[in-house]
Amino acid sequence: MNICAIILSAGKSKRFKSSKPKFLHEISGKELIQYNLDALNKIKQVKKTFIISSKANKKYFIHEKVFIQNPIDGTGGAFKQFYKYNNKFDYFLLTLADTPIFDYKILSDFVSKGVKNDDDLSVLTQNVRNPKGYGRIIKKNNLLISIIEENECSNEEKLINEINTGIFLISKKAALNLKLIKKNKNKNEFYITDLVNVCLNKKLKMTTFLNKATVISGANTLNELNKLETLSQDFIKKKLIDSGVRIIHPDTVYIESNVSIAPGVVIEPHVIIKKNVSIKSNSIIKSFSYIENSTIGNNCSIGPYARIRPEVILADEVKIGNFVEIKKSKLSKGVKINHLSYIGDSSIGTNSNIGAGTITCNYDGINKLKCKIGNNTFIGSNSSIIAPVNIGNKAYIAAGSVITKSIPNNHFSIARSKQKNKINNKK
Repeated sequence: MNICAIILSAGKSKRFKSSKPKFLHEISGKELIQYNLDALNKIKQVKKTFIISSKANKKYFIHEKVFIQNPIDGTGGAFKQFYKYNNKFDYFLLTLADTPIFDYKILSDFVSKGVKNDDDLSVLTQNVRNPKGYGRIIKKNNLLISIIEENECSNEEKLINEINTGIFLISKKAALNLKLIKKNKNKNEFYITDLVNVCLNKKLKMTTFLNKATVISGANTLNELNKLETLSQDFIKKKLIDSGVRIIHPDTVYIESNVSIAPGVVIEPHVIIKKNVSIKSNSIIKSFSYIENSTIGNNCSIGPYARIRPEVILADEVKIGNFVEIKKSKLSKGVKINHLSYIGDSSIGTNSNIGAGTITCNYDGINKLKCKIGNNTFIGSNSSIIAPVNIGNKAYIAAGSVITKSIPNNHFSIARSKQKNKINNKK
């Protein structure tokens, strides 16, 4: 079965009041349109995916297959123009760039059912408490006969709770009738929903697929975008909790997409975990900690109030305490940095202890320089380590030292200004 997926993204996003198109706005660390690109990529039946864009929006797509809609004459117009040049597919799966699909299985099941039943036109629908703003699904004897937009609904039709998500599966037989769609008099556009009436007149097979899983919703305003953010967060955290991750007070926790968290991990309230983070089993992330683009090993303890910046790798049993910031560094098994320290562009060996107030001074104003600290090394509190230096295994640095030279294995180092005590003769 040869299926072509289409993402409609030629709209002007006027209600967003933003300098960039709405489909580029992010929720949970991912652009709206990317959710559908990722979902479609997981559906085996889909052989090709195209984005229908305007000339103005084409610049935002570098690696994707793009078809330019010109003129911009509605969803039906977009498909009509596309089909004129791309009509060798058995089915066309239409999605919307501003309506992200969080759970690809919904799309996969929708496509599988439509193909299996040999449907000519299938619509993905769902029941909502407040259907205002959505096209209503009109049925007779439980069969689809029409989709009516909100502004054209009668008072009785406005009470219908089954709505159109904007996602269609259209057979080639149905697409051959696109030329019969007429422009809507109010908007002077072609509506893809009007293809339903055409197919009904042609006595083609039409069905609806009711989504009972994760809610599908679009965004036309920034307020609606915030609602989508909530939906995406609920989906991400529910999936993690179901897999065995303990999230305490989930409403206070923010976790982006493309995050891997193993069963047995505990996440305390008010934690932020950005994309491309991996956390392995039985680690605990304590309150008010912030982690991005990093790897956390097994049985680690992070926080509270810790900041793990990009390109950090923590091996197993590492402990990062309160008010510690780590950036672009690799910490080996058993390293402890309990409080009030900054470690940047560094590597630290097994079981080393970094005292409170320790700073790796890794930036000279032009270059980022590296520090290497060996195994079983002790760094005393309030030490400054001026990169680039190598500190050997089982080295010991006295508290308050400013280290500017490398230290061999098994050496003690102290670098303080000399203390002088004088009698205070003032009365």
